[in-house]
Amino acid sequence: MLLRIFAGIVASGALVRATTSWSISFKTEGGCSTASGSGGTFPTSLPTITTTSTISTAITEEEVTVPATSTITADPVTTTTVSTQTIWFFTTSTVTVPTTTSWRGAESIVATVTWPSTVCTNDITPSTVTEYTGSYTPISGQVTTIPTSYPSEVLCATGITWLTYYFPTATSGSTTVTSTPTSTVYTSTITKTITNSYAETTFATTVSSVTTSYRLASSIVTTSTACEATTTTTLAAKCAPTSVVAGVGDHGLVSGRYAANNTVIYLRDEKYIDPSLCCQLCQDNEGCAGMMAGIGGYCGLLYVANPNGLPGPVCDFVFTYQTQSNVFPLQGLWVQSGCGEIDYTGSDGV
Repeated sequence: MLLRIFAGIVASGALVRATTSWSISFKTEGGCSTASGSGGTFPTSLPTITTTSTISTAITEEEVTVPATSTITADPVTTTTVSTQTIWFFTTSTVTVPTTTSWRGAESIVATVTWPSTVCTNDITPSTVTEYTGSYTPISGQVTTIPTSYPSEVLCATGITWLTYYFPTATSGSTTVTSTPTSTVYTSTITKTITNSYAETTFATTVSSVTTSYRLASSIVTTSTACEATTTTTLAAKCAPTSVVAGVGDHGLVSGRYAANNTVIYLRDEKYIDPSLCCQLCQDNEGCAGMMAGIGGYCGLLYVANPNGLPGPVCDFVFTYQTQSNVFPLQGLWVQSGCGEIDYTGSDGV
């Protein structure tokens, strides 16, 4: 940002003047640090607190002396010019191409994702006991413990410095500038002809083709029942809080490459923001290739459409994930496979 304003003060006489101009600019500097916490709920994303401070500084430059300027007018100069006019002609030719393709879109529903919702008719909010079935082998380096202390917030400080520069100028003496008027006389006109050719394309035959987009349907299955004081939830071992992949080594996760024919549905039901329950929902839905949760408070279930155009999903590769140095474990993405394949590809180099 730059703003310059001129202020003038007559010092004495007609040949000596003092003027001062000034400009205003600013610069911004900042930095962030991370605070740690313990206990309570482990945050899946870090809140950021920003503070801003402002200071102003005035800088006066050394005075510069310049001569005053006066202008005299010399005899005019006349230039003789021949003008040119151009006439354009356009011709059209036809080019015939053997075949063109006419594309039309089609939509394919890969699968219907269902998730349960229980309504207690007796105003009881049951406590939940969680059990796990099966076994799970962590990937190499996977973070499998919930730390006792963890990054809890990011503290950022920004400093803004406003700089006002003063430029004093003194005018003394005089200098002369000569101004010479000019005029142009057109004596004759030359005509120039230009021909442009354009080709129109026609097609001998048209072939129709279909491009298919994939999507998922969804359905909530609601059950109304008299609830017990305690309910038992059974999860797959791979969906335990320490089994869902949320960090490798010292770093958290970001997404990588996706299958070309993948499709995803995002659930923002508060219950399934829990990565373990999101993981189990993927296990419970046939054809769910993998899940991704965490940043932004969502549960994403990913499917892979059949590449041969057949109905239904396939249990195939769906996405890759990687670590990133500026993401903390358990505070980036949480991922786990369903019936398909997800691949860890190492660090993204950041």
